[in-house]
Formats: sequence, structure tokens, C-alpha cells
Amino acid sequence: MKRILIICIFIIATINPSYAQDQEKNYCHDKESWKEWDELVQKYPHDMDIQMLHAVRIGFCKKIEAGTIDFETARDVFNHLHESVYKKAKNEQTQWLKKNQL
Repeated sequence: MKRILIICIFIIATINPSYAQDQEKNYCHDKESWKEWDELVQKYPHDMDIQMLHAVRIGFCKKIEAGTIDFETARDVFNHLHESVYKKAKNEQTQWLKKNQL
């Protein structure tokens, strides 16, 4: 349950209310964003969803810099993957709550 809660909190905290405006922001150059990710993966080294998202982010940023993938494609794929992890965590949380309901 702790893992699910952590993922949900992280995902909710990283969702910007002005999401549509931030569609073009390239977080590969955002030092504060990298710091947050690095702290998160160090704090939860056994959470494979967080580790996977971090690895994908690193890979996409390297591919964008190398010019082997365009920013829009990487952004869209990462956002889709991020949403899938969020839905998975939300589903696990719902199942846990149903199981432990008084």
C-alpha cells in the first residue's frame, strides 16, 4: 500500500494544472526536475515503476539530444507510459482498499 500511495502522490504532484500549456516544455533541460527524479529513485530503489519511468526518461532525453527521436514523439510516449503507471497504481490502491475495507 505504501508503494501505491507513493506513486500516486508523486504522479499527482508532478501533474501541472496548466498541462496543456506545458505540452511543449522539454524537461530534459530542467535541473530541478532531474533533481526530483534522482531523489525519488534513490528513496525508492525497489519500486520498479518509478525506476522504469526514470530509465525511459533518461533514454528519451538522450535520443532527443542525438536527434534519433523527435521531442513530440518522446513526450507523447512518455506521457502515455506515465498515465499507464498512474492507472495501475490507482487500480492497485482501489483493490487494496476493497480488500481492507471495514
